[in-house]
Amino acid sequence: MLPRRSVLKGIIIILATFIFGLVATAAIDSIGGDLAWTAKFYHAGGFGEGWIHAREFPWNVLYEYGEYPGVLILACVMILYISALIGRVPRQYAKPCLVAILSIAIGPGLLVNVILKDCWGRPRPAEITAFGGGKEFRPVWKPGGPGEGKSFTCGHCAMAFSLASVAAFYPIHPVLAGCGLVGGITYGSIMGVARMVQGGHFPTDVLWSGVLILMLISLLYYVVLRIPETTTQPPAPTTSAPRQSSPTVR
Repeated sequence: MLPRRSVLKGIIIILATFIFGLVATAAIDSIGGDLAWTAKFYHAGGFGEGWIHAREFPWNVLYEYGEYPGVLILACVMILYISALIGRVPRQYAKPCLVAILSIAIGPGLLVNVILKDCWGRPRPAEITAFGGGKEFRPVWKPGGPGEGKSFTCGHCAMAFSLASVAAFYPIHPVLAGCGLVGGITYGSIMGVARMVQGGHFPTDVLWSGVLILMLISLLYYVVLRIPETTTQPPAPTTSAPRQSSPTVR
């Protein structure tokens, strides 16, 4: 029964995260949050094409180097994964490492930067007429198709949110996993503010970067690799066969 409950729990978490994204998007759209919140960082006629804080600390540093922590985490878990395969560390580290590796490779790498950015077609804030550009604003739910913009979703934010994949180590190191989850969500949100300050993304771009990455982590953890299933099963008992004494030859 445990494996089925584990997969079911994962499906529930994935659906709940997706529904949260839909509800939050509807709420932001209903109050015009994409334009209103982004406008707070834009001043017509100011330097930097109106995004006057784009080159200020810490936003400039986050843009230039903000993806490095994700690359560092990826390198560390790859080393740990190889170490688990060759027996240098316990084998139970292998699957959590795979969650982190695949979350970064599939999430920011494939899903966001290759598929969504190239195909969705949403102009960035700096490209729309409201902020000095030449394109019309598109709500997140109204894609324009390839060639119309690469605002959806936020690649920097996806990489930052992917740090939450450390949560996959929960069965082994619960405190580390909890800190990783909270830290990843926090860092992704801060990165989102940075990209809004720079005119690169709207709030809903940031929101869906987080939603998609958390859904991916949950999918890998509960459904694909089934880590709770493999780490909660009791180990097989190790019993040695009784030794038989050989007959004494006189």
